[in-house]
Amino acid sequence: MADKAILYGASEGFGALTGWNSKGTKDATQSERVAAHDDKGDEVASKLVGEKSEVQSDYECESDTNTIPAAIGALVNSLILTEISIGTDKNVAKLSLRGHNHTANAHAASPALRTATHGITVSKCFGAIDFMGGTAGTDAAVISGTCTIKCDHHDQDDGNGDHLVGENCNAMIECVTTWSGVPTVAAVEGWDVTVTSTEDEATGFIKTVVTGTKKVAMT
Repeated sequence: MADKAILYGASEGFGALTGWNSKGTKDATQSERVAAHDDKGDEVASKLVGEKSEVQSDYECESDTNTIPAAIGALVNSLILTEISIGTDKNVAKLSLRGHNHTANAHAASPALRTATHGITVSKCFGAIDFMGGTAGTDAAVISGTCTIKCDHHDQDDGNGDHLVGENCNAMIECVTTWSGVPTVAAVEGWDVTVTSTEDEATGFIKTVVTGTKKVAMT
């Protein structure tokens, strides 16, 4: 008997990205179940409302020349992009995109939702990146860097429980850089450094972990 015609390999929920390979996508379609009950508390009727697809796509970098979605809150491959997560260290860079859309009154190109251009780039395929632009000085080096770009998203259902309208707000970037040693400058101007911590151990070298946050204007 022949093999079944079942899809093999990773799909690209948010579509193809230059310089990146899809490593897997999770696409969950969910609905809210509302119900009525009788005088004994037993269910007598139910209905599914508000069908919505939540999608996460993971990618792995393959080139120093690459692109990531330029704006948070944008419509990407029919999905509203609400989170971009980037991870870098001595290995290959990793990227994760999250977002959603609705069956009823889906978010679409028109009318466009508010977006924020974040300005973050992945400058190299292999190796750690300090996304906050700190200065190492003589006796420090970056050993890992992460960046999360996200926005809040608010939806309104109609009187039948179906999606009616949505909008984006409060776009933010949060980055964490781990240094071996102590940098002379933790981050360039414009970042609010919320945490700077030092870690050491008996058989290791001192490390400095810098966490910073920056607001991104939505238009």
